[in-house]
Amino acid sequence: MANTLHSIFPKAQDERIHDDVCRQLMWQTDIQSKEIVVAVRNSAVVLSGRVETCLESREAESAANAVYGVSSVTNNIRVEPKLPRSDHEIARDVTASLERITCVLENIPSVTIREGIATLRGQVRWNFQRNSAERAAEAVIGVLRVRNLIAVVPLDYTYAATASCRQTSRKRPDTTPSSLRHEAPCTVVSDETMYFVPSVVGRA
Repeated sequence: MANTLHSIFPKAQDERIHDDVCRQLMWQTDIQSKEIVVAVRNSAVVLSGRVETCLESREAESAANAVYGVSSVTNNIRVEPKLPRSDHEIARDVTASLERITCVLENIPSVTIREGIATLRGQVRWNFQRNSAERAAEAVIGVLRVRNLIAVVPLDYTYAATASCRQTSRKRPDTTPSSLRHEAPCTVVSDETMYFVPSVVGRA
């Protein structure tokens, strides 16, 4: 009896994991493809099939990894657009995709495409900006892979101190009646250095 239960349990576990992974893929808004195939054996998940963007492949793998009980995920998904696209078309769309997240990126990185492989170059201040640029490129149809060469260069506080803005406080209008008014210093100049740092924006 014990041997029978032992042989049934892994199969039931694999079926449960298979169903949960499929549900995760359906709930994932970044995954549009209906051609992803899920196979499970001994809690190990193998993904195959076809998608149009690198982002879909990445999100499918993340979705499978998020399922309880999964021991490993092998991603064999092919990134193949339905229609062939030239490198020029892909580069144009990647640049447009990066321009749509200017609320995250202060400077648009340079983009080069060669045989569907996108290379991003430039500088950002935070790592989340670098990741956002990579994600934006991966979402473009025709990009087979992204080489992210964007450097993360933190804010130079020495430069910021020399280029910062000094703020002078202004005297408020005195509405006190003259009979109650007391003489006091009227203008205060602040020597405190002001730093302006862009606010952190959520994922694009």
